[in-house]
Amino acid sequence: MTKLSPTALYQERALPSLGFYAATLFVPGALFLIALPFSEVVGLIVAVTSILSIIFLSWILAPLITLTSEHLNVGKVSIEKKWLGSAIEVTGKDAFLERGPRLDTRAFTRFQIGVKSLVKIELVDPQDPTPYWLIATRNPEVLAGLINRG
Repeated sequence: MTKLSPTALYQERALPSLGFYAATLFVPGALFLIALPFSEVVGLIVAVTSILSIIFLSWILAPLITLTSEHLNVGKVSIEKKWLGSAIEVTGKDAFLERGPRLDTRAFTRFQIGVKSLVKIELVDPQDPTPYWLIATRNPEVLAGLINRG
């Protein structure tokens, strides 16, 4: 969880899992070996730069989920809280099914590598063809509870 802004009821940056970072450990080594014929210094620079780039980009590209008394923001997308219906937490096998066979193509989705739990939020706006939002979060029970409290 990130530092809560003064008006936020809930705020989270959904970072990738540790498995993502473990898998990317091979990238710097591979890049070092690719650049090694040019020079050891170039290989080290490329390897260190790749590590820093992976960490920086994974932080910047991870969606920031913020719930205030008036809006729900997921990354750059925002919706007024008055259009949110009931929210349910989706975990385990159901999360896999919601991402795949049960997914409505009109739904707004925001998934994150390695974050397996989801929150499914129904929308009650009659003008909006989007039936629900499906958001990856590490604390689905907290986010769903805050949305359902109204």
